[in-house]
Amino acid sequence: MNVIARARPTSASRIDLSRTFIRRTDLSGASLVGANLSHADCTNAIFRGADFKDAILEGTILKGADLSGAVNLTREQIRQAIVDERTVLPDGLR
Repeated sequence: MNVIARARPTSASRIDLSRTFIRRTDLSGASLVGANLSHADCTNAIFRGADFKDAILEGTILKGADLSGAVNLTREQIRQAIVDERTVLPDGLR
């Protein structure tokens, strides 16, 4: 029997993806609550429906990334990230 464990981030266990290379990675529906994605290269990554509450996006490369349906993503987070005309933002941030 295959068992899939799903981590639930808490204030004590925050995901640190800073300075990682996660191009073209599908993180649809991921809980990135409080995650540190600073200076990560997320070019063409898929974040459909991902939760970005309190995520750190300083210098995060989101060129061509699909953020459609992402929740708890703020204008300030987007201002700190690097986006381009191919970046797909959620409806409230277009």
